[in-house]
Amino acid sequence: MAFVLEVSDLNSQAIEAVLDDVLFYIVLDWNASGEYWGMAIRNSAYAILIDGIAVVPNYPLLYQFRYEDTPAGSIVAAPVSGKMTNGNIPRDGFVSGKYQLVYYTEQDLIDMGALETFGRTYAYAI
Repeated sequence: MAFVLEVSDLNSQAIEAVLDDVLFYIVLDWNASGEYWGMAIRNSAYAILIDGIAVVPNYPLLYQFRYEDTPAGSIVAAPVSGKMTNGNIPRDGFVSGKYQLVYYTEQDLIDMGALETFGRTYAYAI
């Protein structure tokens, strides 16, 4: 079942999360000069699996990173209003409650018809 990852009011943070029964660290960094959030994924040993993801709204952030050791589901920065939005998420976008960082489990993707199980290839309808 999809769930919200808790984002703190910090410019740099590591969110410890069990995603599809595997421990990961979701690292968020605020880029002040570019005014956007960047994201990295680390494994339980804190080794970098993915780095340099620009956090944009309404897009499956792990879409192009389908590797065996990465989370099986998907992370989306979703506007709470449910409306489609463009542009960057502001520094206070998560703590103000305007956006949520949502993890959709592999089973969620299967239930939504957004996952082809062969080769972990994704076709999103989020």
